[in-house]
Amino acid sequence: MKVLLICPYSWSTPGGVGAHVANLAEALRARGHEVRIAAPDAADTPGVISVGRSIPIPYNGSIARLAFGPRVAGRVRVAIRRQRPDVIHVHEPFAPSVGLVTLLATRRPIVATFHASAPRSRAYRIASPALKPLYRRLAGRIAVSEEARATVASVLGDGLHVIPNGVAWSRFASLPPPEGETILFIGRFEPRKGARVLIDAFPIVKERHPSAELIMVGEGSERHACEEAVPDALRDAVTFVGRVEPAELAEVMRRSSVVCVPSLGGESFGIVLLEGMAAGRPVVASDIPGYAAVLRDGVDGVLAPPGDVSRLAEALAGVLADPARALAMGAAGRERARRFDWPVVAAEVEQVYADAIAAAADRRRKPR
Repeated sequence: MKVLLICPYSWSTPGGVGAHVANLAEALRARGHEVRIAAPDAADTPGVISVGRSIPIPYNGSIARLAFGPRVAGRVRVAIRRQRPDVIHVHEPFAPSVGLVTLLATRRPIVATFHASAPRSRAYRIASPALKPLYRRLAGRIAVSEEARATVASVLGDGLHVIPNGVAWSRFASLPPPEGETILFIGRFEPRKGARVLIDAFPIVKERHPSAELIMVGEGSERHACEEAVPDALRDAVTFVGRVEPAELAEVMRRSSVVCVPSLGGESFGIVLLEGMAAGRPVVASDIPGYAAVLRDGVDGVLAPPGDVSRLAEALAGVLADPARALAMGAAGRERARRFDWPVVAAEVEQVYADAIAAAADRRRKPR
């Protein structure tokens, strides 16, 4: 099967959707498929077709780097004509970027994956009259979680398969059990990800656990403010690592004893949760629907109210105070994460492709 994956966001800027697309491509190739990716800002990247330069715009509570316009549309058409894919898989098809351009550029079978959780999205509702015809044209529809499914179904109609994000389970599951008292954050430094909440909670944790340390991985507009928010007395206990390549995440995870994911909302799933769970680390995360669907409170980790500094600190200190419980949570999370291993997820996506191709063939055979 020839597959063209469409990523709407800048390929050179780390993000959950881009990581999902890259890992799905790898898993599909391992299953014998011919896979190419098209994305903005992908010049000189093997296996990825660059469809133009991106620009930053506010999107779903964050700043997304998207690409659109006549030149992008032309490059998408050229990529489709040259690749002649059996199926095109568009991610976030209604973001104002490459995916939406693709829907307008071809009649080939298109499968779409919806990643975002925005149940009160005003933009979706305003645009729904224009989006519904495009939605009906999709040959296959996937949502990465029930939250993402509900976001789309409430405005455009249902008919979505819920197929979760994946994790490179074996890469993380080979790590040794956690030791010490090191808290790990991985994510963009922007308000939605809650990095500042964790920074504010850490002094409380440090009072109860003097040997506790905090590692902050990522970049973003809030990084400097977070660095400045660390009390002078704790600066030696907090390390800002910056951007880490996906291949290096397992090694970073090795240094942690608990993974913290303190997002404030707008998250439909949470890949970092899965990576921490696969690594056998207990996870402390915000109690938002997208995370609660993955992390079992009290089993794989602890859920805390989003934005609540004291409750987040209490949850982290509680995990650090009971190493036996932390190990049990890590073991349970590692087993839970098996369901999200990329070969399992890719097989489910592959079936949606097959159904979409078959449905398109049936439509062509029917007399007009």
